[in-house]
Formats: sequence, C-alpha cells, structure tokens
Amino acid sequence: MTTVFLIGENDDTGLEILVKSNLTNTYSVTYIKGNSISEAGKGYDVLVLDSPALEAAELGECIIVMKSRGEVPAVSLPEKSIVIVNSENTEQLNALEAYGRQVITCGKDRRDTLSYTSLTSDGIVISLNREITAFSGRKIQPLEIPVKFTLESGFSAEPDSVYDTIAYTALRLILDDYDSEIGLLY
Repeated sequence: MTTVFLIGENDDTGLEILVKSNLTNTYSVTYIKGNSISEAGKGYDVLVLDSPALEAAELGECIIVMKSRGEVPAVSLPEKSIVIVNSENTEQLNALEAYGRQVITCGKDRRDTLSYTSLTSDGIVISLNREITAFSGRKIQPLEIPVKFTLESGFSAEPDSVYDTIAYTALRLILDDYDSEIGLLY
C-alpha cells in the first residue's frame, strides 16, 4: 500500500475531486478526510489522507502533495518521501529546502518538473520536463501528456484548477500506474 498525504486547506477540494473521480479507476483508494472515510476502486491499495496539516509522521515512504494553500509539515519527512509542490508558492518551496527530499515542482515555467505546453478550454498538455523516479524505481523520461477536460473527470481550465491537474498528473506518474492511459505514454 502507498500512502499519499494531501496537505492544505479543507475547502481546497480540487485534488480531492480528481483523486475520487479518476484515481479510483486504476487503484483501490481509501480516502480519509476529517471524520469521513470512503473506499472506491479496484487494484493496488492507495491510502489518501487529506488534512490541513501534518503534525506527526512515523512513516516509511510516502507521497506528499501540497495543495495551493497549505503549510509544509513541521515534522521530519520520511527519507523516501516525495513532495509535489506548486512552484508559485515560494513559502512552500523555501520550507522544503531544509528537508533535502525529492521535490517535484508543478507550474507554468518549463524549469518546473511538470508544466504545461498548451492550455485550451477543451484540455491541457502537461509536460514532464526532466526525468523522475517513480516509487517502483522506474525512471520516467520527459514526455507530454494530453488531458481532456470533462465534467465527470473534474479537470477544468479554471486558473485554480490548473495546478491541481498538473499535481494530480505528477502523482499518477510517481505511482507508476503503467496500466492507465498515462502509463501507456511511457
């Protein structure tokens, strides 16, 4: 089982919608937020913990996805943790420098680990700009990933949703779900 933390404000639900609408297509997802828990999907087990903060962590490897409005955990991050962060949030980036963990930046700039090369009302083309290592140990080379916007998927061209879409795509790449439409690209 892989543990994923979504860290940020409770009312920032973009990533929650994407995980519940899409990740459950290829994984068995247990989603915990506050006092609620839901399970959906079939496949490899993924535990998603959605919280405004992370105050204690005694974990092995995990993936931490920072929401646009979230504070970097003030705890020691596991050695094999990967942090996905919005490159436009300089407070998050500065706080993560001290940890020395793998950080995947998501944003508009091609210097980010993931950015986008095209954005229309119908979809976005997300660009992996440099090699990353998935949890499986597999190296994923730079590539472009087309994502269509549909009401069912939760993806949209709204400015606040662009980071969520890129961060969600980074999560999918790190999970190395090679049986999915993303996995078929690499």
